[in-house]
Amino acid sequence: MRIGQLAQARSGFERLLKEPEWVVPARLRLAGIALRESRLREACAHALAAAKVPETEPAVLEALCDLLILVGEVETALDIAHAPALRQADDPEIQAGIGRRFCEQAMPEVALPFLLRAHAQGLDDARIRYFMGLARSYCGDIDAAERDFEACLAREPLHAACHRRLSVLRRATSDRNHVQALRSALARVGESHPDAPPLLYALFKELDDLDDRSPAWDALEKGMRRRRAQVRYDAGAEQALFEQLHRIERPPEANEGATTSGPVPIFIIGQPRSGTTLLERILAGSVDIAEGGELRDFGFQMRHGCDLIGPPQPDAELIRRAQGIDHGELGRRYLERTQWRARGRRFYTDKLPGNFLLVGSIARALPQARFLHMTRAPMDVCFSNLKELFAQAYPHSYDMQDMAAHYRRYRDLMQHWHRLLPGRILDVSYADLVLVPEDSARRVLGFCGVDWVDGIMQIDGRKGAIATASSLQLREPIHARNLDGWQRYAAHLLPLRDALGSFL
Repeated sequence: MRIGQLAQARSGFERLLKEPEWVVPARLRLAGIALRESRLREACAHALAAAKVPETEPAVLEALCDLLILVGEVETALDIAHAPALRQADDPEIQAGIGRRFCEQAMPEVALPFLLRAHAQGLDDARIRYFMGLARSYCGDIDAAERDFEACLAREPLHAACHRRLSVLRRATSDRNHVQALRSALARVGESHPDAPPLLYALFKELDDLDDRSPAWDALEKGMRRRRAQVRYDAGAEQALFEQLHRIERPPEANEGATTSGPVPIFIIGQPRSGTTLLERILAGSVDIAEGGELRDFGFQMRHGCDLIGPPQPDAELIRRAQGIDHGELGRRYLERTQWRARGRRFYTDKLPGNFLLVGSIARALPQARFLHMTRAPMDVCFSNLKELFAQAYPHSYDMQDMAAHYRRYRDLMQHWHRLLPGRILDVSYADLVLVPEDSARRVLGFCGVDWVDGIMQIDGRKGAIATASSLQLREPIHARNLDGWQRYAAHLLPLRDALGSFL
């Protein structure tokens, strides 16, 4: 396998399937070969078959958990993670590895016990402290997260990601900020260093909190420029994707999609930073709706249906191939892998903003699904994207021209979906949601077929993890402070305004 003789390797690992103690390791290797040969379905089948075999070796279970997440089988990965042999493993690196994986899957409540066990077993480096802080911040334990992040920086003073996470924990004030620490870190690494963007975005955030606008913009502009140089963004490939989506002109046929009974998904779509998390947080106050978070399951199942390996984001080839797959099967596979998130409620949310690209396929596969489309003023939502440092997604968000072009494509596509699916998509205005929240929430609940309950708008005291860039804001009551926020930097944003043109 290591020297690329995959056919011979496959034959050898298949023979090992007859040896009980080697079944799981062999299937892990067979799945790896299938992934290298772009056979997603085969890799997924090996992963699921391995999960059914009793296994007690923690390192093997960790590798299996990793594989299951990689092929989109998150619920089964959770089952493996809860196996006694893994939870009781005395290797702190294994505990930390599982914790990191689930933290990266936006499941901090699952991740934190593993991270704490790793720490209790003696692992106390910057890495474990960072992930403990990240999980605690997502779970709303801000004080403990702050202590972990500070412990991380005590061990690794130039940990750029930690500096950034520490900066977003609280609103900076003249008495409590990290401006000097950030400037010192930048001076040590240099603004051309690969770790400079997180430091520059953190510096912008804190200076912006302090209303020190000129140096704040300088930090953001440098951060955007350096981050743009790091990411791979192909504007031509994105244009081809949107053109392929516009070719979808066939509305769903009656009885085409999945008819599986049980909890119904509510898809919250739109641009990042448009208020999708706020809307989900409000809906979670209903006894009928569970928070699902940002799920990548539909895209995974589209790729499974097409047997096409690729990144989490869709591309033109995936959309082209997906038009010919069985959408009933696609819908059933999606429901089988997500309905557990409803936790006994009638509905559950799927709040991945980028699912706006997949509305046509989702509508065909899931005739019962609801679509809530968050809309926000163009300048506000584009600027909010520009000032956010994302992990891997949204590579268009580090340049004003790229951002504006993406936004124009998005608006045109949403008009296309409305024409194709009249009445299936409800536009929800961010401004309405923060200015007249009760009226807006009643309209949304009515569209979903859910009754109003008192207390649904009190989001600040609500428990539960928020693993998005909005986690700090959503620990507060609903407010309108972020309306027209772009105007604070209006002079600097003229190129964005000009590029948006008629879409304003």
